[in-house]
Amino acid sequence: MNASEEIELARQWLDAALAGDFTSAWTSSDQLRVARIDYSESERWCRPLWDGSPIDNRNVLIRCWRGLGDAIHFIRYAPLVRSRARSLLVEAPMALIPLFRNVQGIDGLVELDQAELEADDYVEMEITELPYVFRTTLETIPCRIPYLEIPGHPLQTEKSQLTVGLCWCGGSYDLRRAMHLSDLEPLSELSRTSFFQLQRGAALKEISKASFRFQNPIDCSMDLCSTAALIKSLDLIVSVDTMVAHLAGALGKKVYLLLQADSDWRWLRDREDSPWYPTMHLLRQSQGGDWSPVVANLVEKLKKDCESWRMPASAT
Repeated sequence: MNASEEIELARQWLDAALAGDFTSAWTSSDQLRVARIDYSESERWCRPLWDGSPIDNRNVLIRCWRGLGDAIHFIRYAPLVRSRARSLLVEAPMALIPLFRNVQGIDGLVELDQAELEADDYVEMEITELPYVFRTTLETIPCRIPYLEIPGHPLQTEKSQLTVGLCWCGGSYDLRRAMHLSDLEPLSELSRTSFFQLQRGAALKEISKASFRFQNPIDCSMDLCSTAALIKSLDLIVSVDTMVAHLAGALGKKVYLLLQADSDWRWLRDREDSPWYPTMHLLRQSQGGDWSPVVANLVEKLKKDCESWRMPASAT
């Protein structure tokens, strides 16, 4: 297979996946796999790992080579893998291991790149390959939530107002996904709303120049269990396409996901809901780089949430 044929197959895959035609997408994946393309010079997160071997009655090793959000998104497949495999070992970044300890189906967890594993004993796959391994369709997506549990005691948040968590910037992989906190300024005028920031990294500095009054302005903990506990305690989450959105969706929280015009395949085309996360609502750019209509739509939805919000009986 030459380079132009590979590019065309990849384009066909993306078109099919965005249309929700996963069956056709996996056919393209099959063609790419059997072509035995040499990816040895590529970054490992770009390389396919699964060789097509069946997993029935085999030891399976899932490697989390991509982002934290990808790992959280697709760890939902662990029970399906374990229902067919002899055992399931997951290699994940240390930040995720406490969250994954209670995921059904996982027999063992090892820190990414810290263990010498005899690969010959396992059927290996990168975690984002699991939909392909199971030939997932829109109808067979494992979408039962929550599928993550928070270790320790639940966090209690003051419930005198609607509590909203905000995350406006992710990693550097695709900066089109990010926005500035100033883009969300119209939210600060909402009444009966209490804001918590879920932001990490350099974008945290934007808080000092914003009109938002966050309940946790100096929180910069990188502990994902603490972040998960805070998310679980809030009424809803507003996030761009980053790990926070996946974590909130996996915990079964209501999420408003703010998407760039050219969004990732998993969010499909022209949908306001997600077959992956039943409690997620998608708000999309109609023009690349223009967040104003998205934020205006978000404000209207939050106004309705504020109007329908009732103080929990336990808080009265």
